[in-house]
Amino acid sequence: MGSLSRDQPKHLLEVAGEPFVVHQLRWLAGHGVVDVVLATSHLADRFEPVLGDGRRWGVRLHYSVEPAPEGTGGGLRRAAHHLGSLPERLVVVNGDLLTRHDLTRQVALGLGRPDVEAVLHVRTVPDARPFGCVVADDAGRVSAFLEKSPHPPGHEVNAGTYVLDRSVVESIPEGVVSLEVDVLPRLVAGGRVLAHREDALWEDVGTPEALVRASRALVLASGADAHVDPTARVDPTALVAGGSAVGPGAVVGAGAHVLGSVVMSGAVVEAGAVVEDGAVAPGVTVSRARA
Repeated sequence: MGSLSRDQPKHLLEVAGEPFVVHQLRWLAGHGVVDVVLATSHLADRFEPVLGDGRRWGVRLHYSVEPAPEGTGGGLRRAAHHLGSLPERLVVVNGDLLTRHDLTRQVALGLGRPDVEAVLHVRTVPDARPFGCVVADDAGRVSAFLEKSPHPPGHEVNAGTYVLDRSVVESIPEGVVSLEVDVLPRLVAGGRVLAHREDALWEDVGTPEALVRASRALVLASGADAHVDPTARVDPTALVAGGSAVGPGAVVGAGAHVLGSVVMSGAVVEAGAVVEDGAVAPGVTVSRARA
């Protein structure tokens, strides 16, 4: 994310008018996931002042801090301790993932199935090389889980949401552990993983371009052409459209155009400036030159 996340975690960057992680919390709550643990490391102290206890979004929010990176598996093991007694099933979501797939249906796939220890959200993409590739039969039984490869065997990929049996989390050893490399392949080898196939709204928000796409998709999905925070000031002669989002305290000057973009908290788009398909970081000023 470069300069966008220099002073705050990317999970708190504004997407469609709210911190990105808020969209995840609201989605989880909508599917009945109430107890949520954020596994944090980089700038960990920035989360709680913004998110509090999570009750505004219908969840009970806890915070887990890794003193040093422990991998996706190690971070999960540490985070699970904050739940006390572990539930039968745990939902694990990548922190930079925007998804609107049917989590309730994904969870249901493994219920009452002692032969299933993990259910993966799987989706089809044109090019699987940037993602972990999943090979599954017509019944959804996963036979291979391959991390990023220049020659993937297909177009179905790991979409970053897992439903794991309690025993899987309890078996993660101490130290640095990768969920994708050390844990899931072992479960796949035992034939204990199912794929939940669904191509719903989904974005891996790991770059400014992806953040803009995610924000634009959410704004347009709401039925609005733009989202403008009540505390923002937009000149009546300015054009804010195309799924743009203008954050708290931001200013858009006379005759400025903000098209399909994100203008974050306290940013200023000066009179006559044009921002198109871009993200303006908090507090940054965009002059009349095209951004």
